[in-house]
Amino acid sequence: MNGVGSVGIVYNPRTPNSRLLVQQLSEKLGLGESSWIVPTSDRTDDRPPPSTSLIITVGGDGTILWAAQLAAPRGIPLLGVNLGRVGFMTELRADEAVSRVSEYLDGQVWVEERSMIQARVISQGNGDTEEELHQALNDVVVGRSAISRLVHLEVRIDDALLTTYRADAVIVATATGSTGYSISAGGPILHPQSRDMLLNPVATHLGLASALVLAPDSVVEVGLRSDYKAVLSVDGRMDLDLEPGETVEVKRSPYIARFLRAHPPNYFYSVLTNRL
Repeated sequence: MNGVGSVGIVYNPRTPNSRLLVQQLSEKLGLGESSWIVPTSDRTDDRPPPSTSLIITVGGDGTILWAAQLAAPRGIPLLGVNLGRVGFMTELRADEAVSRVSEYLDGQVWVEERSMIQARVISQGNGDTEEELHQALNDVVVGRSAISRLVHLEVRIDDALLTTYRADAVIVATATGSTGYSISAGGPILHPQSRDMLLNPVATHLGLASALVLAPDSVVEVGLRSDYKAVLSVDGRMDLDLEPGETVEVKRSPYIARFLRAHPPNYFYSVLTNRL
């Protein structure tokens, strides 16, 4: 690390004791009032200074998903402190964070790299494509916007037609996202450093219901073939309306999410059951 002066903190203000823990970490690291310490919000334009070499997150996995939007494009590693319920991506418990944070600044760690995916919306007919690319560490979900209606979703993989699902939703997930929404829909668990992608339908009415493990460079197109709107959800933090005929293209992101780890890579297996 480049020193404690380049450490930023992102915290969830709605999580009990998060502000207190942020204060304790700031005192431990000698961070001043001018340090980059921000709460999670709907904004991602509060960017860390260029000198930032580490972002500590205080909250749960949702806090990490928010922070990854800022950290990954800049190559900044994350160190997660768990104040949430599961904490699959976090590294430290709240009760050990202050006493152990120095280990991660002194270089007694390794960097775990995790793939991300990106989505864009393509409109019907003229082929217009949104300029904005939506980055996801967990998953991209195309699903129904009304409780009582299934959506018809035509799925192509590398331009080959797979099927048209009648379902609640279709999930395209990373290995990180395999322990998120996808697992509740019966999907497999991938090792977090896997580059593979998952395609997993949710509550299919007829037809193919199994999850598929896709090659890392696959391009997935999910086209809305219903006569009514659906919703595009990115990491569960951003929902966008989809019009009939629009298509969501999902592929691997050029960005990588980086995490500081002290535990060996096989630690994932030893805590898997407990965290589930």
